[in-house]
Amino acid sequence: MSLFHIAYISRNAIHGDDNDVKTEIAKILESARRNNPAMQITGALLYSGGYFCQVIEGTEDALETLFEIIQMDERHADVTVLHFEPLEERNFADWSMALAGIENTSSLELEGVLKSKDEMQLRAAGKSIVSTLDNLIKQHQALID
Repeated sequence: MSLFHIAYISRNAIHGDDNDVKTEIAKILESARRNNPAMQITGALLYSGGYFCQVIEGTEDALETLFEIIQMDERHADVTVLHFEPLEERNFADWSMALAGIENTSSLELEGVLKSKDEMQLRAAGKSIVSTLDNLIKQHQALID
């Protein structure tokens, strides 16, 4: 079974205040945690400064199916794939969907990434997001353990 991962960003299209956004993020996580195990999908989600940053891992077919659903989800706008690449081992193997955080202001430079058409810049941003999500989750786990 060949593994792949997709890193993408999208602009928040949820209407309402911060509480409405947090409620919808909770629904996204609930749905992912309920549905992803059956599809053998793992991943992590960060909401940062009005943008969703997500990495999802699994088989090519499972990822394509899930990504089509994400693209049709009205909570996301300007969905931009940063990279879709083979993966030797999962970065988020223990998570059907980890929440890396909810930030009101972006800790990442996402606006420029969305406007870029440079494939190399998008790939670099994708790798940076994978690393950032991994680090945020490890920091959160260290606080819990």
